[in-house]
Amino acid sequence: MERRRRRSTVMTVARNFHEGEVRIQSESGVDTETFDRMVEQGFQPEMSDSEIRFVGQRTFAVAGSIDGSGRPWGSALVGSTGELFEVLDATTIDIFPTPVDGDPLLENIADNSDIGVLFIDPSLRRRAKSLGHGTIGAEGGVTYSLSRFYGLCTKYIFKRSQQVSADRASTPHDAARTGAGLDADDRSQLGAADTVFLVSHHTEHGTDPTHRGGPPGFVTVIDDTTITIPDYLGNGMFQTIGNLLLDDRIGLLSVDFDTGRAIQLTGRGSIQPSPDVDVYSTRTLRIDIDEVRTTWPDVGEWTDIEAFDLRPGLRNPATPYL
Repeated sequence: MERRRRRSTVMTVARNFHEGEVRIQSESGVDTETFDRMVEQGFQPEMSDSEIRFVGQRTFAVAGSIDGSGRPWGSALVGSTGELFEVLDATTIDIFPTPVDGDPLLENIADNSDIGVLFIDPSLRRRAKSLGHGTIGAEGGVTYSLSRFYGLCTKYIFKRSQQVSADRASTPHDAARTGAGLDADDRSQLGAADTVFLVSHHTEHGTDPTHRGGPPGFVTVIDDTTITIPDYLGNGMFQTIGNLLLDDRIGLLSVDFDTGRAIQLTGRGSIQPSPDVDVYSTRTLRIDIDEVRTTWPDVGEWTDIEAFDLRPGLRNPATPYL
């Protein structure tokens, strides 16, 4: 019996997961050794031919970047098909982001080349994550060299279609805002959101942008500087939580798909037990906000198609739970 207890405390050595991910996987009953072997072929340092086509056709994505103080930020990338992303080869993509007043993306890349990009097509509930480094070109484009690329499951994605016009005119909107906390419009937008994007960071694995979705109201605004988000059962990799165990800095992006208004915030993340009444999650992510920016990326026109069917105990059959 004593020997069994000692063995259970030994940290699994994994090729594809870092210490924080292994720790939370172990606590959650995920067989990390089996999972590590399973993702070996999925975690590739380059894109396949079908992934190259997927990336080249994207008109919406989310970039994660790190500012000069080490704080993560999420930014919306929007553009016409074939104009937002130009795939140069299986590991290199030219990105042509439209400058957005108040968005720290380009400034962050100049300070810290570590970036990640989440390529997503909500109309197909298809998404792929990449991690790598970016450099800014002479005309404001970003050359992105990726070191890891992999597809993710369809869970919690609200199905929406997007229309981006190549000659779209700028829509009048409020000026960009920076503050230490949420204002009334921020609180209203987050409280009604069914989609947000998180950004976390690991020194060796890189900057990690990820999607979080749920029914409207799944984000709870506690006060002007505190929000909580339930941690629904995902793919078992626990990349965001694993990162937070080692570096608690986190960024969040919320986009209002009706108006184009974006909330970009950064702060500190901590993990708490979920309330007993929450049948969908066992953990809650709490974010204590350091800074909020309200920006207005031109996200095009979106049409709601279908909400994700959230059910208790919804599992990913590819995840090797014990």
